[in-house]
Amino acid sequence: MKKTFFIMLLMIFIIVLVAEDIMQPTNLGKELNNVQKGKGKLYTGFRDAPDFEFIVNPASLVSTFYDYMPGSYNSIPVRVQPEISTPFGLPAGGTYMTYHIIETAGATRRLYFSYVNENGVVSATDPISTSDEWEGYAGVDIDPVSADPMVAWHTAFGSPDGMVYMSYDLYHMMGAPGLWIDPFEVINNATLSAQGIYPYADDLFFWPYTFIDSSPLGGDYRRVYVYANNYTNSHGTSSLPSENVLIGYADFDTSDLDAQSSLSWSYRTIEQMDAWNAEDPEWMRPFKGMVVHDNVVAFAGYVTNEGGTVSNAFVLINENYGEGPFEYYSSDFIFDQWNPLNETGTEYLYSDPNIPMTPYIVSQNFIHCGHMNAIFKDDNTKISWTGALGITFDALDGNGPGYYYPAWCQVYPKEFVFDLNTLEFSFKDLYIEGADPDDNIPMVPWDLDEDGVVDSYDPDGYPEWVYNWPIYWPVGDVAFHENVFRIVKNENWLAGVWSDGTKAKRFYDGDASFAAWEATPEIAIVISADNGETWSEPIFLNANETPELDSQIPTYPYPGDLIEIISNEPDNYRGKLHLFYLDDNDFGSTVQGNGQNNGGTLQYAALNIDFGGEWNPQQSNENNEIPVLGFLAQNYPNPFNPSTTISFFTTESTENTEIIIYNLKGQKVRTLVNERLSAGQHSIVWNGINDNNEKVSSGIYFYRMDTGNYSATKKMILLK
Repeated sequence: MKKTFFIMLLMIFIIVLVAEDIMQPTNLGKELNNVQKGKGKLYTGFRDAPDFEFIVNPASLVSTFYDYMPGSYNSIPVRVQPEISTPFGLPAGGTYMTYHIIETAGATRRLYFSYVNENGVVSATDPISTSDEWEGYAGVDIDPVSADPMVAWHTAFGSPDGMVYMSYDLYHMMGAPGLWIDPFEVINNATLSAQGIYPYADDLFFWPYTFIDSSPLGGDYRRVYVYANNYTNSHGTSSLPSENVLIGYADFDTSDLDAQSSLSWSYRTIEQMDAWNAEDPEWMRPFKGMVVHDNVVAFAGYVTNEGGTVSNAFVLINENYGEGPFEYYSSDFIFDQWNPLNETGTEYLYSDPNIPMTPYIVSQNFIHCGHMNAIFKDDNTKISWTGALGITFDALDGNGPGYYYPAWCQVYPKEFVFDLNTLEFSFKDLYIEGADPDDNIPMVPWDLDEDGVVDSYDPDGYPEWVYNWPIYWPVGDVAFHENVFRIVKNENWLAGVWSDGTKAKRFYDGDASFAAWEATPEIAIVISADNGETWSEPIFLNANETPELDSQIPTYPYPGDLIEIISNEPDNYRGKLHLFYLDDNDFGSTVQGNGQNNGGTLQYAALNIDFGGEWNPQQSNENNEIPVLGFLAQNYPNPFNPSTTISFFTTESTENTEIIIYNLKGQKVRTLVNERLSAGQHSIVWNGINDNNEKVSSGIYFYRMDTGNYSATKKMILLK
């Protein structure tokens, strides 16, 4: 008994200790108890969900007593390697996962990794470092050349001595995981603050994320970015969380990895986010994900203010590898919502019961969707992320907008998009869809056919609406912590994933007809084969209906960052989606003060999903306001041996088209195309032969397309 009591006290101490590195909510107190009028209904879709099957059944990675957000808040901790690791041509194609765990009750929270090989076999699960520090919230990316993962994480959270460390696994040296170098400092808060890099001396940056892409140095160099969020509250009268960012970046090549270099880092913050944290002119809080492609570095998400009168989609874009200014774009995402009357026309649905004919001011806006990532899509012309809009209102009590009824379950997933050509924001209904899911008008949950008339009334004459709660835990005041929205892609194939608690919440809120769903959350997956022009009905994975998840409580789902191609044949367009999640042993996160502290198990699985449409890198159904004169796709496969296919697109405005291959010295190797082509899609195979009909050596090559006013250059790697 004494031992059990001691462990309980120790775990309470640990929970208090680590609560500081959980992001904290603002604008609290707007969750209202359900007024006794009106009720919803469970939505019944009219389309079938995509066909799927498990190609890797859930496999246990490791047990954990830390049952909250094991991967990261705003990135993807599941990263797929390229098929080949260079420079030695070693096979890769596996999947790395990074996460934090407490392995046994009372242990230190540590950072772990797991590796799943290309055949779906878990071949490694181990700590990344050898220290016994309290570690967590890692960001990971894969070097596209060496296939080595680079991971950053924080320690000593909240302390001026707090650090962000990095390590990388030298996969390229032996073609197997587990050769992690000694961790090195990337962000030393005390040192960088003393150097005057931070906007305020008391700023402390934690929660790191890692991204790798091309470098301005060109050649074989890549640039790694690590950004971290500010833990220190805003510097003004509000003094609330406002996570401006610190970005560290370093250029490297494979020789740096061979030397186990700690790299040479530069640092900067972003003026717009610094102003929000400085409350200049007012406190604002950004919820965002970062995305990088070639020279473009961007943040995308939404921003709110203290009174709830601002709910804006925003992006910050830099086109110079993270150096120089970030351009800021935003759009108001508070949408006026009509307030329906009851069937007799004597009471508004949203109103004070004592004055039923005085309607509250109703709207839809961002709600409970701060934990998301962002991607580029549609040939990198758009930035996309997923989240939710929900029904909120101003109760006319002088406290402003933002009130809502959690028990009414009126939160609906969306895809949000920023077009880099038109500089415009848009969104689409993901689930539940209205009559026109992409009209930039939120679906009205009591008017799905969008005819301006309530679809149906309950027996008491109140409007009925369709329930939805895309949040793991059923209690509204914890929804800030328990939302997870992720989006991943492979060219025009997209997948959105979230944790859904609609049915479990119906039972929690007193509907006995949902008793079978007590403590039974679901993983929801929607897919698109056309760059998000259309989306599928969700696949729901749960313990009741999915045999592979029998007796599980799946929480915090993370998809793999790349949808792998299984088949791209007519009537057989299928992709592989990796999944990483926590199977909790008891419903509710102990870290959040819910459920029993009896741990859980981290799981890996993979699905074979029918995408219903061709994987086609050139596919885009949206009209581009900027005339497209041509398009050059990435060669496939890449790296390659002995041959690779280069696909490209020409239009009617095309004149002569050239595609020429160059070596690293800029010398012409081979002219593949030099003629006028008909409009449409084309492809050509290069078999590693130069213009003299000689085989070229292994290495990096560039291929350039010129047609009319369009030109593009891409890199490819020949391995022998």
